[in-house]
Amino acid sequence: MLTKQEIIDEICQHLGIPSYAVSTGSTEPKEFLIAVADQLGITGLSRGLDKQDLGKLLVEASGSLWLPEYDSTGGTITKEGLEAIKFSVMGLTK
Repeated sequence: MLTKQEIIDEICQHLGIPSYAVSTGSTEPKEFLIAVADQLGITGLSRGLDKQDLGKLLVEASGSLWLPEYDSTGGTITKEGLEAIKFSVMGLTK
């Protein structure tokens, strides 16, 4: 099972963007989600969204559903949510 950091690293490597380090408590940086959205051409409203809404936007861009278990307390995203983002990124960049 991959860590949140390893999932972020894989997404960044796949998109050819610098990786972002998770912070205390394995919290994913919002800048990572914005960079992914920008790389996929999802711009504009992405900057005004919180992390969970950005994650939802990324997952739903591929036609998948954002599930409630992807939201974590404190406005962060669970490891399962990051896996869903990774799956969507891979699907959108085939």
